Amino acid sequence: MRVRRFARGVYRRGDVLWIRFKAADGKLTRESTGQRDVKVAESILAKRRSEVAMLSHFPSRKFEQVTFDQLREAWEPAHLKKTPSFSYLLPRVRDAFGGSKAREMTTEKVQEFLDRLKDEDGLSASSVNHYRTILNSIFNEAVRHGRYDANPVRAIHQFREPPGRDRFLSVEEFRLLLDKCKDPELRTVILVLCMTTLRLRELLNRRWSEVHLDGPAPFVAVPHTKTGVPKKTPLPRVAVEALKGLPSYGVDDYVFPSRPTAKWPDPKKPYRWDMGKPFRALVRSLGIEDVRLHDLRHTGPSVLLMQGIPGDIVRKITGHRSRELERYQLPLAAVPGADGRPDRPGAPR
Repeated sequence: MRVRRFARGVYRRGDVLWIRFKAADGKLTRESTGQRDVKVAESILAKRRSEVAMLSHFPSRKFEQVTFDQLREAWEPAHLKKTPSFSYLLPRVRDAFGGSKAREMTTEKVQEFLDRLKDEDGLSASSVNHYRTILNSIFNEAVRHGRYDANPVRAIHQFREPPGRDRFLSVEEFRLLLDKCKDPELRTVILVLCMTTLRLRELLNRRWSEVHLDGPAPFVAVPHTKTGVPKKTPLPRVAVEALKGLPSYGVDDYVFPSRPTAKWPDPKKPYRWDMGKPFRALVRSLGIEDVRLHDLRHTGPSVLLMQGIPGDIVRKITGHRSRELERYQLPLAAVPGADGRPDRPGAPR
């Protein structure tokens, strides 16, 4: 009986046929075919040799041809939708690394780029860290989905940032903003941000279906947050009344629907994107200095803590971590009336 000889590179181990071939790095590689049929084993061997030649079977060689633009373009759709502000930073990233092979973006070159932003372009540490975040996210995403094999940004430390900005509205400033603001949408934003500690974007892109104003415990449902954890934020009665007074209540799908402007006659978003410009005009007219819309959110946890509400409950309302809440624990004297003394003449002691 004639025994068929195997092709070079095919051999039997037990009842299964194996193949051996030289990998792209020159090392001999052995692999089980899981087959008993010689023709099938030979076809698998031929396929592996072809893959080696095309640099597709071995990721370390295949990734030599990957460009940074390919990784960035695959990353952009989901992340720019989640964090649209990244779109303002990407031009610098594209100018620095556009057209480069991903392998050319070593840790040293990325560090040089970040140092140049800080030293030559004069960006703050927090701004430079935003660029590091983008690059780190692009490579992490590529590795996670098998589009690349390493993250050169991982070894780069963030720049040390100065202590967080602590600007808290006084009771008088808060009352002045509400009294003088004639725009019902802006007035509602000011009130709700202070009373609920929602972030501005968490409020502006809400649909009415996510805002529950009736019932014994009104709340706003935020399915997507900065921390990635959905939350339900309680609404006090005054916030409920303000929301029900909005022009969009019972009419539009969004709480703050977008408006056509001279610059943007056809808004891309169905909801208001920002209210910074009218807010800055308001505070300038009132002589209130060094305050931004996001500072209104700082006022909320401070008031809650000063009213004696336990920190663990405040964290559930605001979404802050324990360490983050420490910055809001101001002395009682910082808020008029918080120390038990009257905050207006003639008030009962």
